[in-house]
Amino acid sequence: MLKEAIKSELGREPFVPLRLHMKDGKTFDVRFREMVYPMRDELLAFIGMKQGTRQAKRLAHYVYDDILRIERLSGNRGHRRRKAS
Repeated sequence: MLKEAIKSELGREPFVPLRLHMKDGKTFDVRFREMVYPMRDELLAFIGMKQGTRQAKRLAHYVYDDILRIERLSGNRGHRRRKAS
């Protein structure tokens, strides 16, 4: 079940950033584990949260049934690469 897979990924050491793919085609990147909080029927996501803070711009609720798949963002730790100049 996807719920257990998400909880397992959030508990990994070291944490590997994730991308959640929703059934509606949207995605949500979990750059660090504190950005989300797994609940019984949904995943509580803190949108706009910066690592090391407890402030977020807003909250989102992602029902587990609406999450199509999860993807590890292992190579770039969840950050975009900068173009070399």
